[in-house]
Amino acid sequence: MIVLAVALFGTLVVRASTPETNYTGHYELADAKAARSFSLDVRQEDSRADVSFSAAMADGTGAAPDGSGRGDVEDGVLSFDFKDSYNNEGTCTLELKKDGYHLSMTVARVADVSPLHFYGNVLLKRVSDRSWGK
Repeated sequence: MIVLAVALFGTLVVRASTPETNYTGHYELADAKAARSFSLDVRQEDSRADVSFSAAMADGTGAAPDGSGRGDVEDGVLSFDFKDSYNNEGTCTLELKKDGYHLSMTVARVADVSPLHFYGNVLLKRVSDRSWGK
């Protein structure tokens, strides 16, 4: 009985002392050979986060959207709304999984279709623990 109580108490102490997921940092596409670039910056304080991103084709052609948003981290997932420089709006989630950081972008309001090929499911890697320009 005492062993069980100690085990349960130890589990509660570990869970209580486990820090929240902190996504502060600079992220880029995990595939370095991609024909496009995509970077994401997150600045998180407690469970609130400010997010900005930019994307472009490697050869410089086509749309090159920038965007920003605000959101919250809950249960290890960063969820935020965004608006891009083409006036498209949507929602995103960022989550750490075994193979990297998964960004899921859903456009809810389309004002201009030209940058939409950058959105969807994007696999990122964290390249810095600091967000650039912050």
